[in-house]
Amino acid sequence: MSIRDELLTQLVTNLAPYPGYSVSSELPWNSAGEPLYQKNYKTLYLSEDQQDVTQYVPVLNATKIMQTETTVNGYLVTDAKNQPADIDSVIANVLIARTAISSIIDVNSSVETEIEDDRITYTFEYNFLKL
Repeated sequence: MSIRDELLTQLVTNLAPYPGYSVSSELPWNSAGEPLYQKNYKTLYLSEDQQDVTQYVPVLNATKIMQTETTVNGYLVTDAKNQPADIDSVIANVLIARTAISSIIDVNSSVETEIEDDRITYTFEYNFLKL
């Protein structure tokens, strides 16, 4: 199971108490030149896993210990004019979903916001480090 799949499962659970919000299993692809998440307000989309594998520690016996850093981005859009009252709780629950991923030595998540026209786009970034 990929990290994206595990994260999707946890996000569905974390957002279940918030009516009107959903998690899409589709990728955030473009339709008519516009990303899906910009058309479907209050629906969270996750990108595919992006992996970077590097050698962690060179060992004398030529065994290579590899480090894998996996990044997954999430996108959620809401109306900028009428912000939902529960948006702070939703954001907190989206960020904390990172703790459900097992076999990881280091994990962090962050969120950035961008206001454009009448919408606020929340871009989440999850980083997972595994040896």
